Amino acid sequence: MLALVGAGLSNPEIAARLHLVEGTVKAYVSAVLERLEVRNRVQAAIVAYEAGLTGGADGAGATA
Repeated sequence: MLALVGAGLSNPEIAARLHLVEGTVKAYVSAVLERLEVRNRVQAAIVAYEAGLTGGADGAGATA
């Protein structure tokens, strides 16, 4: 979930990719934000990038 948020996908895009209902994705994203103690998706994306989940400059990271 964090990798997909970090990749800039919207809730509907994440829902379609993971075959989930959009409401479920919203709940999961909210839980991720709370667990990471960040205020928004941008801060979560930064955490994902720093953790190597987003394919950064070297192309490494999660693709799904």
